[in-house]
Amino acid sequence: MTRRQEKSFRQSVWDAIGIPARLVLFPPEWLERCGWTTLEDERMMQVLPEVRGRLLDIGAGPNTLVRLHGNGAGVDVHDWGGGAIVVENTANLPFADASFDTITLIACLNHIPNRQDVLREARRLLAPGGRVVMTMINPWLGGIGHAIWWYSEDKQRGGMLPGEVGGLWTRDIVAMCAAAGLHLEQHRRFVYGMNHLYVFSAID
Repeated sequence: MTRRQEKSFRQSVWDAIGIPARLVLFPPEWLERCGWTTLEDERMMQVLPEVRGRLLDIGAGPNTLVRLHGNGAGVDVHDWGGGAIVVENTANLPFADASFDTITLIACLNHIPNRQDVLREARRLLAPGGRVVMTMINPWLGGIGHAIWWYSEDKQRGGMLPGEVGGLWTRDIVAMCAAAGLHLEQHRRFVYGMNHLYVFSAID
């Protein structure tokens, strides 16, 4: 399935019919065979319009966002393929201050034990006028999801590690970002209100 900025009405209806399969039962490769939109596709449709200039994707996984945007770098502590730079600690990245116009953390902040340190590092790397974009699910839904998603990334690498959580509340994300010098500019929900997109700017 080609990733796109907006879904057609027909695709939206088909995706609604497939909600149980899309959100619980089937892994992404099965969804694509059935013509359903994957969660990664949904995230890309929300995040890509918010990306400006040189991109750093923290927790990049298979580096999908960087490849789609075409300008920047992805980093991750695991090698999922796709060309992301594998680092030991995403709170200590090999880039100069103010190197990136957009920094993204897509569905990954809950999987980063040293979250506050990573957000401070993101602030260090953010160029003037830049933005931090992230997506997240809340702990209730995330806790249920990670218990039943037999195909999820955490299960591929041996389960949740100490400090990882199923999701994060909006109030906690906003507080952590504020402590790192970031101000909330936008917040909206997507995928039937279960996922959240946040856009932060630097506090001068």
